[in-house]
Amino acid sequence: MKKLLGTVTLFLFIFSNSFAEEKNTISKFNGTYTYSHFCTNEPEPKYDGSRFIIEDGIISNDKGGGGRWDIKKYKLNKKGNLSIQAQRKDRKYKIKGKLEIEGQKIEGKLLAKRYSKNGDYEKNCDIVFTKVGDLPEKISFDDDRKVTEIKVTSKNVYHEISLLKDEGKKQKIRVELRNLDNLSNGLIIVLPSSTPNMDDEKFYEKQVSEFGFTTAIVFGAEPRYQKKFTGSYTSSMIMYDAIATINAVSKKFSEPKEVILIASSTGALAIFKAGWQDYIDKYPSMKLISKGFMINAACPDRFEGKLNKDVQLFAVNGTWDNSTPGSICKDLKDTGSFENINLLAYSGGHHFESPMYPPTKFVSNSLTLLPNCSINYKHNLYQIIKKRDGTDEWDSETKGYEKDQREWLGKNCIKSGATQGYEEYASNMFWEDMRSYLVDKVAIQNLKGYSK
Repeated sequence: MKKLLGTVTLFLFIFSNSFAEEKNTISKFNGTYTYSHFCTNEPEPKYDGSRFIIEDGIISNDKGGGGRWDIKKYKLNKKGNLSIQAQRKDRKYKIKGKLEIEGQKIEGKLLAKRYSKNGDYEKNCDIVFTKVGDLPEKISFDDDRKVTEIKVTSKNVYHEISLLKDEGKKQKIRVELRNLDNLSNGLIIVLPSSTPNMDDEKFYEKQVSEFGFTTAIVFGAEPRYQKKFTGSYTSSMIMYDAIATINAVSKKFSEPKEVILIASSTGALAIFKAGWQDYIDKYPSMKLISKGFMINAACPDRFEGKLNKDVQLFAVNGTWDNSTPGSICKDLKDTGSFENINLLAYSGGHHFESPMYPPTKFVSNSLTLLPNCSINYKHNLYQIIKKRDGTDEWDSETKGYEKDQREWLGKNCIKSGATQGYEEYASNMFWEDMRSYLVDKVAIQNLKGYSK
């Protein structure tokens, strides 16, 4: 019996040591990877803005940008041999290849077969994985606060005119509420940036959780990214999600004293619409919106509509941000009597405020729009997108919205290359400024990030 126990103990010792050695060997591939894929007979490589994460042999996708990779199976061994079975939108992929280490560089030139939703083979693709950073920082969002989850009825309003006319198919979305006892002080609504990855938004909520307000996180991208409709989660939809949330909270609980909106990028453009007088006239609950913080503010070049001056809008940008440049917001402010657009600038690039990103650096395949094309709104709220070189434009009033516009936008406006990443000092300064303004009632011009 002792001999048997000794044999078992020896086996377990060898097995556990072998497992630990395998794990330590595989960990050399740990990190954050961007990718590009080029499929047969397609005009150019594609990258949706998401990143693959490899941690001790476990492969996941952060669903950032326009990311919709759903990983079904994966395998990675200590030699770097890699296989992934995944689905993106309505297509399936089988990916195989090897990650190669050359000094500090890790890259994998992989081969993939692409299949239709029904499983029919379509074409071959070349996929390149490139390590661009370490593992993202893990931040716990758990605390002992009570979370109340409600279902809100929103609508899939695609563009500015359908929002104005209240046109769109109904859509249920999920909203998480915290600190409901503070509703009489006001409601802070954290809106999505446009993707189902809500880590940034959870971090935002955590920063404002002790400001004395009820908070809401709106998971508006979540259901849209589970359907074919997902390709178009727009700023108008995000704005409608905010309106629906205000209505639902007022009906189920009580009307908040005021509403403050927070969002990044596409969500920031939605917040700009919170000041449009035509929408405020259409939706009475919007009168409760007093302030909006447009993080990584995506401002239009021109707005010829009526902007309600009672809504204080804060355009928050990194001074090195060449993806959503703060200069566009400044130029907009200077074009008209927009004294309620307040500029806040902090050292850093795109996403300077969020520890969900690696430290600041230039990311060659990060997608950009505003440096290449301008967004403009006419007095009747129709949108015009103009190439900055003046060679072409898309007037939605005469050419329409939907698929044709998106194809033109992708062909003419979407380029690659941006400075982005987390800057701890600048991030802390911004969140301190928000506390100073909302809690301590510090004047706007006395905030550390205030810019004229």
